[in-house]
Amino acid sequence: DVIATAVAPIVMVSATGLLFIGVQTKNLHLADRVRDLMREYRATDPKDKERREAIRAQIVLFEKRIRLSQRALESLYGAIISFVTTTLLLAVAPWIGQTAVPTLVTGGIFILGVASLLLALVLEFLEMRAGLSTIAIETRVASEDSSRT
Repeated sequence: DVIATAVAPIVMVSATGLLFIGVQTKNLHLADRVRDLMREYRATDPKDKERREAIRAQIVLFEKRIRLSQRALESLYGAIISFVTTTLLLAVAPWIGQTAVPTLVTGGIFILGVASLLLALVLEFLEMRAGLSTIAIETRVASEDSSRT
């Protein structure tokens, strides 16, 4: 019975962990892209003001995206901690007595985990929307270059 009760938070730990891995991988790619843009910025002729400005604008957006992604990771950590804590409380309740850990406390911690997970998803959605802006900058520059030729 104890194991059956603890399964839901364990499933949530697994699901949140998978999300965490995906967000962490994307975060690393965002950081690599900023480094690439910085290299390109340093290598671009200072007379090419248009390209340098486009790179600068993208770097600003990538910094925003990395901050959003980092906050999502922190929220996912919080969710994992909440789900693990819920699992532990449910697992030890039979040994320490049901009254020692009220259901309201255990449920509240679980709900806190779900809320943290929801916050992480919202932050990732905002990061994804910011990603569209960086693509718009790059395609605008490419469109302008093709219209000149």
